[in-house]
Amino acid sequence: MNKRPQSGMTLIELIVTVTIAAILIASAAPSLREMMESNRLTALNNQLVSALNYARSEAVKRNQTVNLCVREADGSGCSTTPSDGFNQGWLVLVEATGEILLDVAPDTNGVTITNNIDTPQQVSYTSMGKVKHSGTFTLALAGVNRYEVTIALNTGRISSCKIPAGQTNC
Repeated sequence: MNKRPQSGMTLIELIVTVTIAAILIASAAPSLREMMESNRLTALNNQLVSALNYARSEAVKRNQTVNLCVREADGSGCSTTPSDGFNQGWLVLVEATGEILLDVAPDTNGVTITNNIDTPQQVSYTSMGKVKHSGTFTLALAGVNRYEVTIALNTGRISSCKIPAGQTNC
């Protein structure tokens, strides 16, 4: 009688393999969530920096003051309510005409956006590309690194840095 060699797996081998795979997947899930949250915060930081750069370039191009301001909930203009913050989104608009150049309503769920600018609801760029009030935006998400976006008064230049968890500045 000719016996063929056994090919395949026993039930025990299959159960052990599935158990090991489940343990590996379960241990990877928290780090995957943290990575997704970190990427979301990075994307939000990039959106804010891009909008600030856009406002600055439009101010120089148009030879007019251009503002980046807190967005009204409906996107109709700049918010004048002190309690409204950049978590609602932001607009880039020409100060003289009110023409909206950019309307950003990002997903800020769970993200805190704060700033220490003298006019906390807007950043104004002059026709020379300088800001009227300098300051720093801080974007934070619980359990994830933070970002600081700094706007220099003399030049209007924007810099952004990631602040590792547990540290207070860049």
